[in-house]
Amino acid sequence: MSTIGQPASSLQYIRYKVTATVNGNPGYDPTADVVQFGFQPTASVAADVAPTTWLTGSWETDTISGVTAYVARCLVGPGGTFVPATLTNYWVWLRVEDNPEIPVVQVGELQIT
Repeated sequence: MSTIGQPASSLQYIRYKVTATVNGNPGYDPTADVVQFGFQPTASVAADVAPTTWLTGSWETDTISGVTAYVARCLVGPGGTFVPATLTNYWVWLRVEDNPEIPVVQVGELQIT
């Protein structure tokens, strides 16, 4: 799990690499699936409690030497998909809606200064 620091005045994407295996194939492309992010203040909830509110994210891909990486992203900051409070830390959760699975994974912590 990673920690990301961001000033409250900054508008930027937070990004998390997503890998999926389907029928033994580790190169599954999840970009047709809906990706969502959840943010919970660390002071108000335990790290292992998933959020009840989800915000739509988006996908980006990066191909290096023929290998494609799939990255889920969410725009965070003033005017973004998620507008955090100053001096607040958040647990960051990621959810991918596939069929039949809908994995929910805690992916990191966001520290807003």
